Amino acid sequence: MEKPPRMDIAELKKHLATKVIGRRIEYHDRIPSTTAAGKDLCASCDVKDLHGTVILAEEQTGGTGRLGRAWVSPAGGIWFTLILAPKIPVGRIFMVTMAGSLAVARAIRKEFDLGALIKWPNDILIGDRKVGGLLLEVSSTESRVNSCFLGIGIDVNIPLAALSPELRRTVTSISAELGREVAREPFLAAVLWELEIRLNLLEEGEYETIVREWRSLSSTLGHRVRISTLSRSFDGEAVDIDEYGALIVRKDSGAVERVIAGDCTHL
Repeated sequence: MEKPPRMDIAELKKHLATKVIGRRIEYHDRIPSTTAAGKDLCASCDVKDLHGTVILAEEQTGGTGRLGRAWVSPAGGIWFTLILAPKIPVGRIFMVTMAGSLAVARAIRKEFDLGALIKWPNDILIGDRKVGGLLLEVSSTESRVNSCFLGIGIDVNIPLAALSPELRRTVTSISAELGREVAREPFLAAVLWELEIRLNLLEEGEYETIVREWRSLSSTLGHRVRISTLSRSFDGEAVDIDEYGALIVRKDSGAVERVIAGDCTHL
């Protein structure tokens, strides 16, 4: 199978309308992990000087998702990590993931007229199939956030035939949905633009604006779900998300539980 064309960074920068996010781009052809590369960069620089830096790769050979799962990252997708030193309270840090999810879903909807939705906590769906995902790693103290590494992966020009039969049941790509390949450069610029808007809202304390928009694009609220944590699992109905991004689930027993972290399966 012929390899897709590489990302044209000069073309990407022509489309970039942000002030901070993505103004510095570290581009790699093939690396184990964009997040690991971002951490290495921060080890030799002040993270405040790297705020907004995008570590972008054509392929990741060792990408990981939530709970250490493999993150399949072949050529043709968009795989990047955003380095952040956000001025937001520690208790609001999950909202960085919310901002990223909104940015990806909005960009897909605006650029391609596809009805992308967000599955709590960090998946982007088209229909009932995953087209993207996010992973946030944070360094913080009790009182402040020192740095964040927001990893984002989007299946853009990924032929489904290139995926395993197991993945093909649950994963899609933008090109598969449209029946054609798309230009990645303007799309990535659109994602970074949408992301900068929402990160600015977070730094301005506009938390309810983010929560309200997230609710409007949620595929999870109103669904029966199974929540699985490291220690237990339970079923119920996802009824809301609170002001910090926690999922509110009404269990089958009638009790209401606030879920801060865990896997969420739509039933």
